[in-house]
Amino acid sequence: MLVLKALLLACSLLSLLPASLALSALADEGFKYPELLVVPRASQTLAKKAADENQSRFTTHLLLQAPAVLTLTAGLSAMGMKEDQSKDTGLFATGVGASWLMMTVFMSAAYTPYRSGLQEVSSMGKKSVEQTLAAERRAEEALQYPAYIMRRLQYISVLTQFGAGVAVAGLAEENESSKVLGGMAAAAALLPLIFSHPWIEAYDQQLEYKKRIYGPLSEVTLLLDNRTGRLVPGFSLRVWL
Repeated sequence: MLVLKALLLACSLLSLLPASLALSALADEGFKYPELLVVPRASQTLAKKAADENQSRFTTHLLLQAPAVLTLTAGLSAMGMKEDQSKDTGLFATGVGASWLMMTVFMSAAYTPYRSGLQEVSSMGKKSVEQTLAAERRAEEALQYPAYIMRRLQYISVLTQFGAGVAVAGLAEENESSKVLGGMAAAAALLPLIFSHPWIEAYDQQLEYKKRIYGPLSEVTLLLDNRTGRLVPGFSLRVWL
């Protein structure tokens, strides 16, 4: 029994040796930070998104613009109704839809977070591990900030445009087309809750790459069966902490 336990311990130590050597090599080179171990790095993701930003900038906010167009249309339709309450509701819905449409178009034209972030990251030195780490962390921040802003804008958009659509659809005055448009606007307002905005998706994907660094390593080894006292083949899992 002692011989078997000694053999098992030796096998375990040998199985840990390659990982230990690999970790030592990484540490010697300075790559001991998750920002530097992730593939692709945040700076690489940022560069790719910045390159695509010009081509996709006017389609980036479609999840907010589609309901805005429907809300605006429903509001204009309600403004043509006879009762004052219907007109006021229509004016409210028109203002909501027009505001979101103008804001997203302005953001598409004037706000380019990836290109601005890449310019700042590119100007940072990368001669040492510390400088490289600082650049990678700044690149990650450049991916995180637009996602942070968009998460909040999406919730505000859902609340305001869904409310405007429901208000038009629930008008007492009979106008079937306006009510249908209001219902469509309310349904479209929920799109940001169903689909992911490109800014949010880009950051979440980078976080997923980063999490994979800490994934468990599996390997085939010999394990001691306590019931029989024999070595049997099996799998072992190790997690890097």
